[in-house]
Formats: sequence, structure tokens, C-alpha cells
Amino acid sequence: MKDINLIPDEVKLLEEKRKRSTFAMIGFLIVAFVLIFILLLPNMYINNLEKQKFTLSNQLNSLKAKKDMYSTIKSKENYYSQKEKIIKDLSDKRLNMTEILNDISSNIPENVSIKDMKFNGSVLEITGDSYMNKYLSDFMLNLRKLKYVDDINLLDTKKSDSGLIQYTLQIKLKVV
Repeated sequence: MKDINLIPDEVKLLEEKRKRSTFAMIGFLIVAFVLIFILLLPNMYINNLEKQKFTLSNQLNSLKAKKDMYSTIKSKENYYSQKEKIIKDLSDKRLNMTEILNDISSNIPENVSIKDMKFNGSVLEITGDSYMNKYLSDFMLNLRKLKYVDDINLLDTKKSDSGLIQYTLQIKLKVV
């Protein structure tokens, strides 16, 4: 049996052309979409990177603020620890004047009196009167026995009109 085709060749050719043009159009559209996608893909990637850059920049700024705050706190901590160390050193080295005055008053002999006391740094200067040199030397010996006395110097002695010996002592205190 023979196949009889009743469709004219022209129609077949037209239909074939239309199919080819349709396939060509579809192929062209696919190629165009692929090219557009290939061209847009880097732009989308760049936009994504820009967004990441923006978020990382914000995070970096917040971290910089925190770092600045941390460094400020750290510097203040160092500053206050230095001040605390200075205060501790000074309080360890300070002289307890109440204790010194109590010790001086308890070690002064009966025949010796104190008129004036001056304190300058670690030097205490005492002026007063004594009936005899012996009482003054007893007073100096008593003061030498105190734990915070480094040295005692007799700066001046004079005999007054009333017969008393006026003295000036310089006591160097140990700064512990």
C-alpha cells in the first residue's frame, strides 16, 4: 500500500517553515534568557555582596564602639588601679601621729616639759624646758627606744633666766 498524501507540498513546506521558525524562536528565546541570566547573575551576586558588605560594616561599627568602650574602661581601670596602689603605698608608709603623740607623752620624764612641736615630712621638732640635762638625756633615751624613731639630734640648748634649760630636739622618724 502506498501512502497518499493529500496535503500539497507548499502547505507542508509552510508548516515546516513555521515549525522551524517556532523552534528557532524558542531556541532564540532560550539563548536570550540564558544570556540575560548570565549577564544578570554577576549583578545579583554583586548586590548580594553589597548587602553583606553593608551588614558587615554595621557590625564592624558596633564592634568598634564596643572596642572603644572596652579600651576606655581598661584605661580607667589602669588609672584607678595606679591610684589605688599609690593610696595603698601611702597608707602603708603613713605615720600614725596619734600613736607618736601618745608614745611621746608616756615617755616624757616629770621634770621635762614640751612647749612646741613641729612636724615636717618625717622630721619632728620638739622645743621645751628641762630642769637638768640628766632629765633631757633620759627623755632622749626613752624616745630612741620607740620603734619608729630613726635618729634624735639635740639642735640647741640654752639656760633661761629662770634657771631652766631650753632645748630643741630633732627626731627623724622611720617611714615604714
